[in-house]
Amino acid sequence: MKVVEKEFGQLPDGKIVTAFTLENTNHTQITAISYGATWQSFSVERDGEKQELLVQFDDLAAYLDNPFHFGNTIGRVGGRLSKTEYTLNGTQFTLTPNDHGNVLHSGINGFDAVNWHGEAHHMETAAEVIFTRTFDDEFAGQLDAQVTYRLDDEDRLEIIFSGVSTENTLFNPMTHVYFNLVGKNKDISQHKLQIASRQHLEVNHDTIPTGKLIDNQFTKFDFAHLHALGQEHYDDAWVCDPDRQGVSVGLTSPDETVTLTVDSDRNGVVIFTANPDDSSSIKTALAIEMQTLPDAVNHEGFGDIVLPANDTKTYTVTYQIKKSEDK
Repeated sequence: MKVVEKEFGQLPDGKIVTAFTLENTNHTQITAISYGATWQSFSVERDGEKQELLVQFDDLAAYLDNPFHFGNTIGRVGGRLSKTEYTLNGTQFTLTPNDHGNVLHSGINGFDAVNWHGEAHHMETAAEVIFTRTFDDEFAGQLDAQVTYRLDDEDRLEIIFSGVSTENTLFNPMTHVYFNLVGKNKDISQHKLQIASRQHLEVNHDTIPTGKLIDNQFTKFDFAHLHALGQEHYDDAWVCDPDRQGVSVGLTSPDETVTLTVDSDRNGVVIFTANPDDSSSIKTALAIEMQTLPDAVNHEGFGDIVLPANDTKTYTVTYQIKKSEDK
């Protein structure tokens, strides 16, 4: 395993943003930068050439003006919250709305717009970078957060989120990462998607969950079997099957030479299709956001995103790459 640290740029206040690149024995690389604890690159070696699997940027300025949150760690709460005021065990807090009167990706309190402290570590068959940061914002409690990127020699990446707070608070972090397995400017409509899910969330006109679950079968949301995305646009949440066999989401390149599988210890995934510069109706990026179901604190049965005071919660998402020669 190899770890390289280098300067990625400077913030307006002069602080340095550091890029940490982890490389395994297969020459698979991931790079994460300290600004936003952002996943900046994920590449594999194909026929002696580097093949980038993420839709990403190569300069800091683009990440400072990043309305689609490409690669960012999102927290304390990913997705949408339909309320702005909460009371947890007698402690009330109020959030500033930033999306049609709701709160999207924690609004002004986000993990994505600050510079984290990063440290890299070598292990025998893996390497990791650990980002840490303390947050004291509109959410209840002072939160010590940690995000770990760990790459091993089996082309498996784990992203591990951990948090401990001085008061009861909300905690549902995730990685807002976008994929295109054939190149970031290419149409993704022929990528093949599979989701281990029987139901998705009904949402209103502001994409806020109503609390109702809808069966996927015979709808555009049915990805029980691998098939092409097509021209449909998605900004939707699926309920992951609790009895799934280690894989929540599978994404395969059109020629089936590269396959990405994703799983987590939580109950939901949001799939979002986009174009990075928003200049075309052709979708060139597919976000896979593993998280507890959006707006869970406001809907019974959606999952528990309350982090009790002085307890530590840890969540893990696993990304596994397989190339055609691995099949």
